[in-house]
Amino acid sequence: MVNTLDPAMKFGKIYILFVFVSVIITGCKKLDEYSDIPSISFKSLSTSKDAFGFYRAHLVISFTDGDGDIGYHSSGNGSPYDDTLSLYFRNYKIRMDSFELGQWINSPTDTLYSGRIPYLTPTGNNKALKGEIATDIFLPDDRLSDTIRYEVYIFDRALHQSNTVITDPIVITTTR
Repeated sequence: MVNTLDPAMKFGKIYILFVFVSVIITGCKKLDEYSDIPSISFKSLSTSKDAFGFYRAHLVISFTDGDGDIGYHSSGNGSPYDDTLSLYFRNYKIRMDSFELGQWINSPTDTLYSGRIPYLTPTGNNKALKGEIATDIFLPDDRLSDTIRYEVYIFDRALHQSNTVITDPIVITTTR
């Protein structure tokens, strides 16, 4: 007598084995764990002059967020995210400081440099995010020379504010 399994039973045993092996493999994989409050760190700040003669800064920060609620959809986020007068409309805040008469002076507004991070939440069970944000900022050309730096922080959709990082200072020298 030959012992044979019907195809459905054979498939069922293979499927169970596949699920078992998958659970073991994914159970061994260490998930990234970060705080649900976003955290950022300063990576770099460099300057360059573009083809039109304008000076710009290239700013790079890194970030982590444990629950992955960074960024907004392009529209339809609701209040307070889509209200242009809300503190949370721009979730990537950059403020320029100038060094004048031996002290750092904060710019009166951050709206010239701030922006909106696009929706970044990953699919799947592990929502933790880790990445970098690079930004090009046109530098003020109203002074022949100046020393500036930037203060940067971000908000997540739960309205948690990250820590604030301060970039290295840069000296702008323009010629007219």
